Amino acid sequence: MATYRRPTAYIPPYNYCDRWCERCRIDKSRCLLWQTEMDARLHREIDGAPEPTPEEAFRKMAEGINDAARWVEERARDMGVDVEPLSAAPPEEPVLPSEDDPVIAEGMAVTRAGAALLRSPFGRIADASEVLRRYVFMIVPKLARAVEVDREGDEIAQADAILQAQAVHRMLAEISAACRGAMRTRPSLEDALLDVLAGVERLLRTLEERWLSKPNPHLEPAPGDLWWGPLRDVSDTLKHFRR
Repeated sequence: MATYRRPTAYIPPYNYCDRWCERCRIDKSRCLLWQTEMDARLHREIDGAPEPTPEEAFRKMAEGINDAARWVEERARDMGVDVEPLSAAPPEEPVLPSEDDPVIAEGMAVTRAGAALLRSPFGRIADASEVLRRYVFMIVPKLARAVEVDREGDEIAQADAILQAQAVHRMLAEISAACRGAMRTRPSLEDALLDVLAGVERLLRTLEERWLSKPNPHLEPAPGDLWWGPLRDVSDTLKHFRR
């Protein structure tokens, strides 16, 4: 098992959080993302509003990211950080990684195999299929983001990439455990499950070699199986930009 790490300074959580709040053991008073989403959920219940559609959920997520960016900018101004260069528009849209990057190709292979598995009788195994359904389609977007930010070169960007690769590693470990459990109860699915497990194991090793083994001064070991949440205090990160 890999030794997971957590950030010592604020690193925006929207890419490396796996969003399964019900199973997260962190102190929720430290998690701004959880508090924001719980506030929205309570308001829906009070108003008797239905659950948001995927389009509405995406729009709310985008609004939350923009709100967080504005809050960090205000905090930066309070600390005397020159935010104008940071908020300037980038010169051009970054090129997203394609399947030419081996890790993206490996992630796509796992996603395709997992999607096929969900269409099989495995999809009717409630607990195991829930894990796969929740995680398998998050793998490639998070890997793409890890590859993208890793190109930036500085230590904060590299920490971000490690955290996102680590989140994928944890998802893969959950998928592996779910598949192995299903194999014990449904031997008839063994061939299909072995195909998924083979891809999962390859990708786990790739992530360990490419990111999880990298040292980084902005990360520290996470004790036991305790995961982290987004930190409210952004001071250390903003000091990185102070002129």
